Amino acid sequence: MIRYATILFLFFTFSFCEDNLAAQKQNVLYIQNMIEIEEKIAKNFEKYLLTEFSIPTMEDLKDDDYLGSNFSVSNRMGEDIDFKSSSDLQIKYAISNNYLKRSANSEEENYLVQLYNRDLYRDYTTAFYDSSNLENSFVEFKLKSQEAKTIFSILKNGNIIEKTCSDSLKNRYCNYDEKTIRWYNSASNWIEYDKKDFEDGNVTVVGISVINDEKLNNLKVGAYIFVQNSSRYIKLIDNKILKVD
Repeated sequence: MIRYATILFLFFTFSFCEDNLAAQKQNVLYIQNMIEIEEKIAKNFEKYLLTEFSIPTMEDLKDDDYLGSNFSVSNRMGEDIDFKSSSDLQIKYAISNNYLKRSANSEEENYLVQLYNRDLYRDYTTAFYDSSNLENSFVEFKLKSQEAKTIFSILKNGNIIEKTCSDSLKNRYCNYDEKTIRWYNSASNWIEYDKKDFEDGNVTVVGISVINDEKLNNLKVGAYIFVQNSSRYIKLIDNKILKVD
């Protein structure tokens, strides 16, 4: 009888360990999948910026040209995946306090959090973890191209970028071509910037009247200002502009 009870005990112990190990493997795979989802969101966020010239919501990205209309944002470890602050390039931290409180295994809990936080599986994203207050935690994503960084900076400052340029535009930016972006002032006269260098690079202006535009004050010292089909100027200190040819 004792032998029979011992066999039963070992059988159930072994079964419990197997089930527990299977659950741990499932959680690890789930975390890895969650990171993959966040990476896809970050990559498509950048693609959207470069294509639509606006900051997207999650619903904007759930389009067949980006994440796909069937893209799932469900999350069994917390709230549905969404932006914490799109203007700060932040996604909500996926592992919630409620999930951690339900966990019966603190070692497993710590391992999952560490796995989720690791940069080993991340390229476009980085997890910021506040152990004292999980509500302050978030996942930040990085824009890879300088063009995307330029567009994002313009939009974050409250400006509008039109997808195409027209001579009737006033006080707004527009996408001129693959490499350049333009600003149209209140008189519909344009300043053309390189998307990579933006205000750190050289610019072209439509005519000599734009030389006095306050927008040029933001150019770095030493930048050239080319007047279309005409002369060349250089930006000096104290916002002075000198003709060089």
